[in-house]
Amino acid sequence: MPLSSVIRPLLEQALGPGGVIAAADALEPYARDETPGLAASPDLVVLPRNAAEVAAVLRLATEHRFPVIPRGTGTGLVGGALAIGGGVVLSLERLNRILEIDADNMMAVVEPAVITGHLQREAAAVGLFYPPDPASVDSCSIGGNVATGAGGPRAVKYGVTRDYVTGCELVLPTGEILELGGKIVKYATGYHLLDLVIGSEGTLGVVTKVTVKLLAFPGHRAALLVPFPSLEAAAGAVAEVIRRRLLPAALEFMDAGAIDASRRFLEAEMPFPNAGAHLIVEVDGHTAEAVQAEYEAIGELCLALGADDVLVADTRAAQEAIWKARRVVGEAVKLQNRDVAKQDVVVPRMAIPALVARLGEIGARAGAPIICFGHAGDGNVHVNILRAGLDDDAWASAIALVFPAVIDEVYRLGGVLSGEHGIGWLKREQLARVLPPKHLELMRAIKRAFDPAGILNPGKIFDSHLPENSVSL
Repeated sequence: MPLSSVIRPLLEQALGPGGVIAAADALEPYARDETPGLAASPDLVVLPRNAAEVAAVLRLATEHRFPVIPRGTGTGLVGGALAIGGGVVLSLERLNRILEIDADNMMAVVEPAVITGHLQREAAAVGLFYPPDPASVDSCSIGGNVATGAGGPRAVKYGVTRDYVTGCELVLPTGEILELGGKIVKYATGYHLLDLVIGSEGTLGVVTKVTVKLLAFPGHRAALLVPFPSLEAAAGAVAEVIRRRLLPAALEFMDAGAIDASRRFLEAEMPFPNAGAHLIVEVDGHTAEAVQAEYEAIGELCLALGADDVLVADTRAAQEAIWKARRVVGEAVKLQNRDVAKQDVVVPRMAIPALVARLGEIGARAGAPIICFGHAGDGNVHVNILRAGLDDDAWASAIALVFPAVIDEVYRLGGVLSGEHGIGWLKREQLARVLPPKHLELMRAIKRAFDPAGILNPGKIFDSHLPENSVSL
C-alpha cells in the first residue's frame, strides 16, 4: 500500500472537514507564486486553523518523512513557497486575525495571514503606525513579510520588518511550540532565536503568531515626483540627499523603461512621461511646518543637481496617484514582456550611481535590456532583465552572462545578493557562489538543529534534501 494512502487520511483526521485539498483543479492556485516562469504543483494542500493543527501536520511530516512547504498569500518572487519536487503545501490563509492592538504598549499581535495593509489601517484608526510597506502591501501577509524580512519604500527612514517584530509563536518541525520574545523592546537573554526565524523563509519553523511594535502615527505627509534627464543623474541626487543628512520617509527611483511600463499598464497619462528617470520622495512628520521645510530642502537640492522639475503632492489623492505608478511597476514589467529575470540586489547607498551605470553596460553587452527601479534610499535596486526578441539559446546565454556580472559588480561595491525577496529556490545556486564555505556550513548546521528530519521547505535557500528514507506522496 503506498504511503500516500496512509498520510492523506491522517492529515484529514488531524485537520477535520475542509482541512485537506487534493483535487487537481483546487491544487492549481498553490502551484505558483509571483516568480516569473516557475510553477510546481503540490501533492496536497493543508489548511490548519491554529498552532495545534500546524503542529499535528509537522509531527506527521517528521514521522513519515514527507516535505512541508509553508505558504502565505503567494506574493513571493523567488519560489520560496512552491512545492518543488512535490510535497504538502501548508497554507496559513485561515490564520488571518488581528488578535490585539495594544495601544498602551504600542504593540499589535496578529496571525500570519493578516494582510499588511489591513494592519496598517487598523493601527492608524487608533493613532498608531506600522511602517513596513512592501509594494504588495494590500496583498502580502505579515507572515510572508517575516519569512523574507520584507522591506519597502519606507525602509530608508523606518527600517524593515525585522526592526518591528518583537515576538512570535513558532511551531518547530517536531511539533513543539515555542514562544519567542513578546511585547518587549529589549532582549539580552541568550541567543536571539527570533532573529534567526525572521528571514528564514519557512525553513526553520512555521510562524503562527507575530507581535510587532507600532509607532505614533505621523499626521502630516507630502510626496514629490522629481524628473531627471537620466538615471545616472537621479542616482547622483539620491547620494547627495543622503550625504546632506536629509531623511525622507521614502526615496524611490524608476528608470525610463519602468516609467513607460507603468504608464502603459495604467493606461493613463503620467507627469513627465519622457523623463530619463523619476525620483519619488515622501516626507512625513508630526507638524505641517516640519514636513514643508523638509520637502522644500529636498526639492531645491534636486533642482540644483539637474532635476527638470519638482511636482509636490500634498493631498492624499495626489500622493496616491504618484505612488500608484511605483507600486504597479513590477507587475507591469512582468506582463509586458515575454520573459523577465529578476534580482533585488543591495549596495551601499553611495554606490548606487556606480551600480546603475554598470547595469546599462552589462545589459547592452548581453543584448538583454535592463529595467531598474527600487528603494534608492536604502540601496535596494530591483534589476529586471528583459528577454525582448532573443530566441531560447540567446536568452539562456544572456542570463548566463548578466546574472554573474551583476552579482560580481554588487559584491565589488560592497553589496549583497538580496535585500527583501530572499533566496528561495531561484537564487540558491547564486548564494552558494557568493558565500564563503564556512558561512554556508553554519547555516546548514542551524537548519539541522531546528529541522533534524529535513522536512521543512527543503531545497530553499541552499540545496538541502530529504533523508534517503523520505517518501513521495
